[in-house]
Amino acid sequence: MFVFVVVNLYLKTWTWTVLVIIIFVQITCAGCGQKSASLQDFSGEEFIMNTLVRVHVICEDEKKGRAALKQAFDVFKKIDHLTNRFPEGGPTASSPGDVLKINGSAGLEPVEVSVDTVRIIQRSQYFARLTGGAFDITIGPVMDSWGFGKDIQYVPTDEEISRALSLVDYRKVEVDPGKATVFLPQPGMSLDLGGVAKGYAMDEAVKALREAGIQHALINAGGSVYALGTRPDGEPWRVGIQDPRNSEDIIAILSLKDSAAVTSGDYQRYFEQEGVYYHHIIDPSTGKQARDLIQTTVIAESTTDADILSTALFVLGPRRGMSFVEELPGTEAVLIGPDKLVSVTAGLINQLTFTGDGGYQIAS
Repeated sequence: MFVFVVVNLYLKTWTWTVLVIIIFVQITCAGCGQKSASLQDFSGEEFIMNTLVRVHVICEDEKKGRAALKQAFDVFKKIDHLTNRFPEGGPTASSPGDVLKINGSAGLEPVEVSVDTVRIIQRSQYFARLTGGAFDITIGPVMDSWGFGKDIQYVPTDEEISRALSLVDYRKVEVDPGKATVFLPQPGMSLDLGGVAKGYAMDEAVKALREAGIQHALINAGGSVYALGTRPDGEPWRVGIQDPRNSEDIIAILSLKDSAAVTSGDYQRYFEQEGVYYHHIIDPSTGKQARDLIQTTVIAESTTDADILSTALFVLGPRRGMSFVEELPGTEAVLIGPDKLVSVTAGLINQLTFTGDGGYQIAS
């Protein structure tokens, strides 16, 4: 008979509120093999990519578990350095990462980058084309006009937004996979990989865990979760979807195995001016906040794809977003509107349990 401890990991990082995760960690085992009885939970957390990253590794060997944890965190740090578009540290900081070099050479010359950066950009461009630009990694100038990523945020004028939008166009990004170069042909253009880098880092961290022989693990990085394998008892991991209007509650519970769940919400990064809330999810076609949804959760095997799509669907809105995601194989979504209507893809019927809390209703 298995005995479990239920650990409720409710994580908050400044104004960032992330998914509630319910982890079942096996601590004893009666009447079963020695291997199962010796499984242990090795966990750690670090602040990386502007969020709290927590990794749980479950295995029988402490040395193996600790080494796997370090490998996972090292991956996050590597991708953070490559994709961060803001200078790190000061005079003693390491050499600039790929995105800093690409943005600094806009209109001048192609920049040689890592294979990881090429892959991130190519996947982003794929979904940019597929969504008609609802996801656009050249959104950097618009994000700057709102002050996101800086110390002070403010509402830009329409003229400022228009000027920034003139520099936004994913179709202009030139990628040469053979030479591993990236070029922004127009001065002032800048990449912002904030909507994809964390997902890619998680996929690479999961790959590192698998290569280390880890069969059971859970990674949580500020709204992005990956469930590696199953719980030790063979059951799926259970991950809660937060109530976007009450951080103390969850509205549904997902069952996950070898898949990711990524949530984007209008409450994650925002500021208030004259009684109006302005969040960080910007529609690339208008340069202003997408407001037809308040939260999106995407479930897929690839955290990279789920990360991109959680933003793209938010921009597309409930009708276009649901129509789009229903056509994507192996991808499911939960979309929540300001009216508390919840749209769910058909494939989630046996994977999702609603709590009935918060007054949310399933859209017919």
